[in-house]
Amino acid sequence: MRTIQFLAVLVAVIGIQGSSEAAEPCCDTETTRAAAELRRSDERAILRAVEGYAKGFIEEDMGMLLGLWDTRGSEEVTYVANEFDQPLVGLDELRPYYQSFLDTLIILSGDVSNVRISRRGDTAYVFCNYSWVYKTRTGGEVLVQPSRATFVLRKHGGRWLYQHFHESITFDYEPPTTSM
Repeated sequence: MRTIQFLAVLVAVIGIQGSSEAAEPCCDTETTRAAAELRRSDERAILRAVEGYAKGFIEEDMGMLLGLWDTRGSEEVTYVANEFDQPLVGLDELRPYYQSFLDTLIILSGDVSNVRISRRGDTAYVFCNYSWVYKTRTGGEVLVQPSRATFVLRKHGGRWLYQHFHESITFDYEPPTTSM
């Protein structure tokens, strides 16, 4: 008897909630298509911001490099570079750091790969890999340095700007085999 009551309640609940198929036209509206295009547009803009880091070094453009950062909180932005134990804080610390690179290295390329974007409103978290190809200005050999990076970007005035950037060098590692 309880089974019949349970089934009656279940049928009533399913009937009230209704059902839908993913292919039903009710969900494919102009609004949902516009929202999807906006997300794709934002993701393309975020990718351009991440690629802008390599482009700024390749073109040796200090303005482009500093222009990637959110200047509204210029004293609050942080960058954790490969070679430092502590973050650079604020644009005033970034300028001399970038200039030292521009004075000593020639960046030939900085390919971006393995990009993963996670968005929360006007904030984006991005993980990616860079493959840097460079040489020293004094005439050294061409070197390749793989690295990985994590960015926090905030959308302001239609642009995605860096709030935080952390990079680290990657290397091949094979864990030791264990014998039993």
